[in-house]
Amino acid sequence: MAEMGKREQVPAGNSSIEQLVSPSNSFSPDVNIYDNREALIFSVDMPGVRKGDVSIEIDENNVLSIKGKLSFKEPEGKSMVKEFDVGNYYRAFSISEEFDKNNISGKLENGVLEIIMPRKEEVKPRRIQINA
Repeated sequence: MAEMGKREQVPAGNSSIEQLVSPSNSFSPDVNIYDNREALIFSVDMPGVRKGDVSIEIDENNVLSIKGKLSFKEPEGKSMVKEFDVGNYYRAFSISEEFDKNNISGKLENGVLEIIMPRKEEVKPRRIQINA
């Protein structure tokens, strides 16, 4: 699995989730990836994104794309202190053939998107019994 290039943080404005096709108009969310031998588990930090505003897709080239539209709107007026920027999210990864594209699942809870990508049964580790 290879990451498809981490993007610079460039605010995305008010685009819809369908318009988030280019990494140039999005923030790159932080991602932790765990391997438990049965599956890969992605934990994607997406604060401010609601469940209906997340898209996970995998294409015919095995590229996993994660898109999220931020629901936070900055208030009108002059900002006095501004320590964070707001914008939409985009991240993409190239996935190997050992993973089951048809059984990927995801859930969004407390601003963290969890994606579970199981391995195909034929590549999962298994114990072989030896007979005497």
